[in-house]
Amino acid sequence: MSLFGAMISGVSGLNAQSQNLGVISDNIANLNTVGYKSTVGRFSTLVTQSATQTNYTPGGVQFHPTALISKQGLLQATSSTTAVAISGDGFFLVRDTATPGEDSELFFTRAGDFKPDDNGYLKNTAGYYVQGWATDRNGQLLDKTGAVTSSNSSAAGDLQILDINSILTAAASTTKIEFGANFNANETPLNGTPTTSSATSIVADTTDLTTLGMAVGDSFDITVGTGATQTVTIGAGETLNSLAAKISALTGVTATVDTTSTNHTLSIASTDPEETLTLADNNNTPLGALGFGTLTTTAAFTPGAGNIASGSITANNSLPITVYDSLGTAHKLNLQVIKLGQNKWGYELTGATTTGELDTAAHPNGLIASGTMTFDGNGALKTFTDEGGLSRVNQPVTGITWTNGAEPSSFTLDAGTIGQTDGITQFAAGTDANGNLVDYTTHFINQDGAQAGTMVNYGFTEDGFLQVEFANGVKRPVYKLAVATFEAPDQLENHTGNVYRQTRESGDYLLREPGLNGAGSVVASALESSNVDLAEEFTNMIVTQRAYSANTKTITTTDEMLDELIRVKR
Repeated sequence: MSLFGAMISGVSGLNAQSQNLGVISDNIANLNTVGYKSTVGRFSTLVTQSATQTNYTPGGVQFHPTALISKQGLLQATSSTTAVAISGDGFFLVRDTATPGEDSELFFTRAGDFKPDDNGYLKNTAGYYVQGWATDRNGQLLDKTGAVTSSNSSAAGDLQILDINSILTAAASTTKIEFGANFNANETPLNGTPTTSSATSIVADTTDLTTLGMAVGDSFDITVGTGATQTVTIGAGETLNSLAAKISALTGVTATVDTTSTNHTLSIASTDPEETLTLADNNNTPLGALGFGTLTTTAAFTPGAGNIASGSITANNSLPITVYDSLGTAHKLNLQVIKLGQNKWGYELTGATTTGELDTAAHPNGLIASGTMTFDGNGALKTFTDEGGLSRVNQPVTGITWTNGAEPSSFTLDAGTIGQTDGITQFAAGTDANGNLVDYTTHFINQDGAQAGTMVNYGFTEDGFLQVEFANGVKRPVYKLAVATFEAPDQLENHTGNVYRQTRESGDYLLREPGLNGAGSVVASALESSNVDLAEEFTNMIVTQRAYSANTKTITTTDEMLDELIRVKR
């Protein structure tokens, strides 16, 4: 029995070594296959009966091919912009059809030699189409409905075949405007809305106001905003000029006399253009005698009221900027500013309301946004507020409605870093190289939009995005590669085309973004070489050959012994 067992054991050795040679030959054959993972032969004993001190029954050997799927191959640079490799753990997700259905099988590979077919779909040499997430222009992942998602909440159904022809022409609507300019710190601040007298036959410096129907001791009150009420009393020999001096001595009030016409007039206003001013007779009716018809004024500047846009006040300076809507149409806007007081400025962003421009109903007088800016004693930006009084580094402007059919625009206004002088500043006016006074200086006005342009280039980035470049200079991510990771990647099942199937032993795959949550990072314009070590394979081939020969000797020796046994009977 032991002789026959020895022969069978030798046969199992031949079988195991022949299979090992098959593994070696496959490894050598795929030496230049992109992303190929080598297989090594492992052996284990085959025991038919437990050995005793006086008896041994030979069993043989079992062969176990073991794939080195998790072993990293060498990364090599390539000139292809659509070639990509994974450095670290994970696999590309691929399908065997460009239009997969819900029941289409999902495969996994490390072969990233992707190129577009005649329909623009990216596939590798084996014909498998790579999958990833569609993205918005900011690189956020989108699910199959177009909603923003994440790799943690996505399923394979959210992935798409990467199609470089999905966007052949694109425009980039403006999403951010950056301003760098200096406002003149010596600019005269705007006063509040004035109220003006209308009495006739007054000469500012000679006419005694008591001759106009008022008496010495008559008085009236002035209130600025919600502040304290201040009283002005008519004195003996009071003139328009002396009355103006009294009023200007009050807190928060200014008075001026107009002597350009025959009838000189008195105008009273608050020194804060954002405050109202209220006049009220206190003793008798001096205000009526002077002809003040408006007893309560409106604020000269109120964020959101469109005071500059309507033309009720004139801006000190205007910064023009061209922005683009979703159709790539250019629109000219203006950031108009007015000094409101010490270190404080008001701004309005305005545009045209002509055909194809701003919707008049949504933007009366072309007003888009408004607010205030304040500066510290060093000329740096201190606050940047919107019309609601909310201060932010970047002010969002939303719901900009056009009449040319474009989608509503939204962008942010960036006036620089709070406390620094890298954006809008406030310093005194200077002079240019020729000695000319320069009240306002514009350093830069940048925006990130562009008109429509055709695709001129595309390729993967180091973040795993498939980025498309257009003739207008816009670079936009359209897809992001998905990476699948496994708990036991060496337990995946090999399949034709250098791809793998998921098995029970490998565990379920997890969708990852490249470089996140344990997934390997993407290396653009690179390919992962086969991880076959040719020197090791040749060495294993020699050992396998010798082992095979040795097993044949076992069989021939056993045969000779059996022959001797048969001769005994003869």
